[in-house]
Amino acid sequence: MLSIIKTGFALALFTIFSISSFSQPNWELKKEKDGIKVYLTKSDESKIKQFKVETFVDASPREVANAIVDLDNNYKWFVNVEKAQLLKQIGNDEFVFRQVIQVPFPFKDREVIEYCGVKELPNGVIRIELKEDNTFIPETDDYVRMAISRGYWILSPSEGGTEIEYSFLADPGGNIPAWLANQFIVSNPFKTIKGLRKYLKSN
Repeated sequence: MLSIIKTGFALALFTIFSISSFSQPNWELKKEKDGIKVYLTKSDESKIKQFKVETFVDASPREVANAIVDLDNNYKWFVNVEKAQLLKQIGNDEFVFRQVIQVPFPFKDREVIEYCGVKELPNGVIRIELKEDNTFIPETDDYVRMAISRGYWILSPSEGGTEIEYSFLADPGGNIPAWLANQFIVSNPFKTIKGLRKYLKSN
């Protein structure tokens, strides 16, 4: 799934998000441990804070990207992801998928409908863009649909592996208060990256 995206739509999407959605400069370092840095910043779109993770892994950008877009297995290391399902393959590097996110009782689990685009640059950097696509399929009563779910992965080749920058904004919506959701904004991405490292070593 990692040939260069050539469609005008995808290129426009990458440009828009690179310039606007994730250009906020006021990142505050909240945790640094085991070579993983987690930053937070306020969002203009939600009361939920946006996070950014920076780390290094002993795998190539292509190997990391393959793990990220592997819908059959990424639930094994992605914190709180119960399952994922491919809804539509748009091109070699574009698809729409569905995720079910587990949340603590007594709240109802969340559902994410997401566009994913993968772009490999000439310098070997791989960029993965994610953006909610809530009109793709109707909502059901089984889950609460997350209205905001967008972010990116930047995978840069480095000596012996890959430098990762991973940023995301996810608003669980519904009756989960922002103060409660924000309590997990640091720990969940930290655990996710730890899980990704372990998964890459075992595969």
